[in-house]
Amino acid sequence: MSTAPEQTDVAALFARLKAEVRGSGRRLQDDPTRTQVRLAVRDQAERLWPVSAERPLTSTGALRGGALRPVKQVLRRLMRWYVEPLAADQRAFNDAVLKLIDDLGERVDRSLEAVRALEARIEKLEQK
Repeated sequence: MSTAPEQTDVAALFARLKAEVRGSGRRLQDDPTRTQVRLAVRDQAERLWPVSAERPLTSTGALRGGALRPVKQVLRRLMRWYVEPLAADQRAFNDAVLKLIDDLGERVDRSLEAVRALEARIEKLEQK
């Protein structure tokens, strides 16, 4: 059995796609909450990316924490050779990921600008 090819209304399809693109661009650009969340998460990433084996010692209690402090300091120095290379690798990874995310964000912004420019050209052509 052979089926007839479907007839597609190209103008209606184009109008629908144009409306979807316009809606998604405005939604991403005009949503201040989304922008604030993105900036807050980025600030947190900037604060936390430099992972290190050196952290301040915290005490669990005055007597117990004070007695264990010298033991913790010695253990920390003994384990630094093992932990610090992992922390260095994690710092390098975090730095690379943040740079890639920044690059991706710039690419998305450029793409949205290009879409808006094309929409403006289409609107001018439709008005003629």
